[in-house]
Amino acid sequence: MTISEADSKHEFYVVDFDRTLVDSDKLLEVFIEIADTHYHISKEHIEKIDTDIKQRGDTFFLAKYVRDQLAENDQLEVWHELEKQFIHESRALNYMLPGAVELLEWLAAHGKRYGILTYGDPLWQRMKLTAAGFKHVRHIILEQKEKGRFISNWQTPDGTFRIPEAFGRGEVDYVVLIDDKAVSFTEFPNGPSKGYWVLDPAYELPSQQGNVLENVIRVANLNELIPKLDH
Repeated sequence: MTISEADSKHEFYVVDFDRTLVDSDKLLEVFIEIADTHYHISKEHIEKIDTDIKQRGDTFFLAKYVRDQLAENDQLEVWHELEKQFIHESRALNYMLPGAVELLEWLAAHGKRYGILTYGDPLWQRMKLTAAGFKHVRHIILEQKEKGRFISNWQTPDGTFRIPEAFGRGEVDYVVLIDDKAVSFTEFPNGPSKGYWVLDPAYELPSQQGNVLENVIRVANLNELIPKLDH
């Protein structure tokens, strides 16, 4: 057993998807452009709804909204074509945020186990995961924002963590959560588990703001985070 394999038994990395690994706004823009250009679904209308909901700190379930609109008009076949077109055109695009590729390379090089834990409408999240090239990466889609609460349910009476089947099972001593929203760290377990709140103060949204626990460290981006993982 190598040192990296031995170390990987001690912790599990939980990585957020939207605005942590990938540029969610770019994904949204591409989908809206395709919907508007090819399927005559008003770009201005969708963008207004998305902006209004973001300002309230909520999440716009875009795919569900568009699919429901088409279903009401007996046009579900249009939805299936739109979904295929979005994924097809996305293959030529790069949605990764600065440092995301380097983070994934660091995890692989150090033999670290990880999974993507994302919040939102399952339909839209699966579409984005596929479009950005993460379809085959272990992931869990939550319909609750409080990821810390979800992770705390993994903890056993002896303090270790039992990893869910979707993340490959096994037991670890602690969990590392990497996320862009303060609310994600709600009820996150105490040390030695730790969190990294990745949020650039120049671009933060109301939905990302809030208070975090003492074992959560704020960094501006993933490039700033990676050196901290070596300590």
